[in-house]
Amino acid sequence: MMIRMKEKTITKEDIFLKARMISEGVNLQISEDLSPEQYRSWILGKAANAEQVKIPEKLNFDDPESIIALFAEVNKTDISSDFRQEIIFDNNGLRAPVYPNKRSRLDFLIEGENVTVSEDGKSLVTGEFLKRLDWLDEKLSNGLPVSTVLPSMSAAIINVVFNLSCMNFNTNRGCRYCNLFANPISRKISMLPLDTLRLWAKYQGEAIKIAIDNGWRGILAISGGAFAPAQRGEYLERLTLVLDIIKEAIGDKMYDTLPMVYNHYPPEDFSDMYKWKELGINATSFDLEVMDDAYFAAICPGKVAYKPLSYLKKAQEYSVEVFGPLLGTISCVVMGIEPMSCLVEGFDERMSKGILPFPLVFHPEPGSAYEGFRNPTAEWIVEASEKMANSFMKYLLKWLKPAMDRAKETRGDIYEFSAGSTPTTRLSVVFDEIGIRLNKLLGGRSVSELMEGKKKK
Repeated sequence: MMIRMKEKTITKEDIFLKARMISEGVNLQISEDLSPEQYRSWILGKAANAEQVKIPEKLNFDDPESIIALFAEVNKTDISSDFRQEIIFDNNGLRAPVYPNKRSRLDFLIEGENVTVSEDGKSLVTGEFLKRLDWLDEKLSNGLPVSTVLPSMSAAIINVVFNLSCMNFNTNRGCRYCNLFANPISRKISMLPLDTLRLWAKYQGEAIKIAIDNGWRGILAISGGAFAPAQRGEYLERLTLVLDIIKEAIGDKMYDTLPMVYNHYPPEDFSDMYKWKELGINATSFDLEVMDDAYFAAICPGKVAYKPLSYLKKAQEYSVEVFGPLLGTISCVVMGIEPMSCLVEGFDERMSKGILPFPLVFHPEPGSAYEGFRNPTAEWIVEASEKMANSFMKYLLKWLKPAMDRAKETRGDIYEFSAGSTPTTRLSVVFDEIGIRLNKLLGGRSVSELMEGKKKK
């Protein structure tokens, strides 16, 4: 997801360097400010010790605390499971991921909170290194660290997980680049009993409260793995249970302030979206993954077994009616796994309907079926991003007024964008490219000021 960028101007050179960091990774230099454990984990990839944890042949759901303790045990050596590392460029606030690659030509040196990215001895950019947050090691009421129940969190997003396993992954039909529920505990779970889910939600609520108390202000993404067909009818009950507990934990005022996006399968009955709205959800993200039907079937066999790509698109169009266009209805798309023409044409078609795709560059996770597949080149990333930025600008004015009308419901929307204050996301340069276009269009004004000016005329 996106968070605000510092009020500085970005350039094409900055965008290309960020694209290189996404595509090539960085050659991580040993530093006193990087712990040996962190360095070893980054170099080796995801924790190898998870499989060494002794997992009972049958989990004891009569002792839900033991299930959560096992989750903590298998994840304790995996620093990537509880905080996504990134840097913020000093000169413009661009956010870029840190993917270690000892063969990268980009050298990456950390000194305290500062980082330098260089090539052949020449400094290319300096920035701030976002270290793992200290409060992730604070203890929950069960004595386990906060990180136990905040899987794959970042500075911008906390995943509120209401299903701790993925039926698709467990039946070898998971999305080919994904490993979110590959841990040995999730592989043994079909559906958590309600008592265990209630306990998990209690600890998630405690963890989110600790995050907020430590200054975290981001997006709550309601997510989790795919339900088995026989259990899909229970999803709304489970969703309600989890959100009610979190609301009680952080308080009504904060709950009503934080943006909340439903990031899971679309429902069998689209009218359920109105029920989500009553629960406090104010946006959806039905992730298409790819824009082409044939690629969708090949790359996401479990998802297509649930519904075809066309169904997800219809759900998005219904969401526009309920939650509004643009940031009210988004969709993550994997950029670089299908031909550029499919991606760009699909982006344009979705924008024409008011849906805002988030193209995140293909980067297969360790342990996934596509582990080791090449990422797209920086040149490819930039060219595709420029074409998608063209579509964004083409449809921007069409959807601004409806988006502004939903501003209060969406707790901040695209109408707030201004020159030098555009959103940025770590795994994509599309919105950075859009920032350049908006700066030229707005001439120092915000989008809302631009719209007000048009009204007066």
